Amino acid sequence: MKKAIIASMLAMTATAFAGDVTVSSVHDFTTHSYGLRAGTSVAGLTVTATHIDNAYNRYAVGKDFELVKVGPVALSAGAAVGYQDTYGSDNGYGLVVGAKATMPITKAIDLVASTERFTGQDRIANSNGATGTLGIKVKF
Repeated sequence: MKKAIIASMLAMTATAFAGDVTVSSVHDFTTHSYGLRAGTSVAGLTVTATHIDNAYNRYAVGKDFELVKVGPVALSAGAAVGYQDTYGSDNGYGLVVGAKATMPITKAIDLVASTERFTGQDRIANSNGATGTLGIKVKF
């Protein structure tokens, strides 16, 4: 939990360079565990830190591409490169691809839901799988 708080604080610090911060609840469907994610946008890239309880911390840098807008909901797809710090096991790199839906609640707050697939190096292949998130994005 301490690492999740530290990751959230780092994301908040990055707001000096960014215009938004997203905080989400995460469910990892492979480990059947829950966790937290903090993210922000820096120089057009999405930077995230994910903490899954008793399983791993994953840090990713990638890019989202807006696909279509359906009413107030913006749908996008993205890809990222991530580093995974797995508790009591090997650490390694992997690729993350996903889809995201963003719906404005107010002028400065959005509701964000996403799903993604992680595929890592052989030494962390036991963490390959899907995650789902639901969170709030605050724009500055």
